[in-house]
Amino acid sequence: MLQSVVDHPVLFKMPGMDTDDEKRILDGLYALKNEFEGVYTLSTGRLLKEVDNCTHAIFVRFPSEKVLADYYNSPPLLHIASEMRPFNHGEYTVDYSTHVEDNEKSIYRIGKEFYDGVEHVVFLKVKECVSQEAVEDFLASVYQLANQMDSVVVQVTAGANNYIRNKVFSHAFVAHIRSVELLEHFYSHPVYVKFWEEKVEPITSWTISADYVPHNSSTSSL
Repeated sequence: MLQSVVDHPVLFKMPGMDTDDEKRILDGLYALKNEFEGVYTLSTGRLLKEVDNCTHAIFVRFPSEKVLADYYNSPPLLHIASEMRPFNHGEYTVDYSTHVEDNEKSIYRIGKEFYDGVEHVVFLKVKECVSQEAVEDFLASVYQLANQMDSVVVQVTAGANNYIRNKVFSHAFVAHIRSVELLEHFYSHPVYVKFWEEKVEPITSWTISADYVPHNSSTSSL
């Protein structure tokens, strides 16, 4: 059985922060996991490699679009957003409805592989001329990655952007890689290379791929 969820990945443009400010901001983002009651799971961190001036990311999962809307207006989020304002020079957001296996491990992303792995975030802008059938084929192919690369990928979700503000990208997918050591293998894996060449490149005009190791508030340095 599958469980419907709403995933919320964001890429932030926050270059030039010193170590103390960066840790304070990431601790504040990580704290949203407990400060907002409706969050299923949350991870945040600095990108392993800057992409399109993006330096940091957050991934949050909610049970519904209603809870996500409440989150946008919640005091904890508004507070950390104000703390980030001096450093944040822009962001990309994609909110999408998706599904995961109906068990606690999958929904809440519980376990060592989620805690220790790497978040792989991809934002895509699908060409206007692309048919709905081609988009659905792409989305179905995304979900197959977890089955075809189960030794590398723990979980993957994908969907069309339902962001209520400025929609820069039309779709996104997020894959959780089992470890940093497997990231290079993930990118070069024949399944992923074929997926990118046959399902992504033909239908998109712009893509951003970003990776980060989840930050933990108990971490003394990043």
